[in-house]
Amino acid sequence: ATVAIGNFDGVHRGHRALIREAKTEARAKRVPSAVMVFEPHPREFFHPNEVQFRLTTLKRKLAIFEKLGLDLVFVEPFDAELAALTAEAFIERVLVAGLGASHVVVGYDFYFGHNRGGNPELMVRAGDDLGFGVTVMPPIAEDGEVFSSTAVRLRLAQGDVKGVTHMLGEPWRVLGR
Repeated sequence: ATVAIGNFDGVHRGHRALIREAKTEARAKRVPSAVMVFEPHPREFFHPNEVQFRLTTLKRKLAIFEKLGLDLVFVEPFDAELAALTAEAFIERVLVAGLGASHVVVGYDFYFGHNRGGNPELMVRAGDDLGFGVTVMPPIAEDGEVFSSTAVRLRLAQGDVKGVTHMLGEPWRVLGR
């Protein structure tokens, strides 16, 4: 598959650009399009006593991914074993041996592996060495503002519902009792 990797909290317009790129690459290579998300969010794993405000539950993300027409979703358990993997081991064990990824799409600010030792440049080099393609997406912005989960949270805190909807590409939703 062609796999877009990230946390995709909010599945905002920047995330959707990564997903579109993964789908475009998948069509060109005639392979399934996929995303890989981590559950729980790595911040929750590393800071279990801090309250983490997540924009999107896993259930909601899965519904959005389905609506966006992805073929597959890989939910990678984020645990002590995964957190201990070096960036190189993550690439070799998870992406190559585990998924057999033919192409990987990551954002310009994607850091991974033990102590965040991996970055987009390492992913590109590994792709060259191990035989998979890599697309590194630049920041996706409009009017000088980068679409990010942090920016969406800030707009929510300010009560800017229209701004949140614009950044997400659809209204933000809260589900629960």
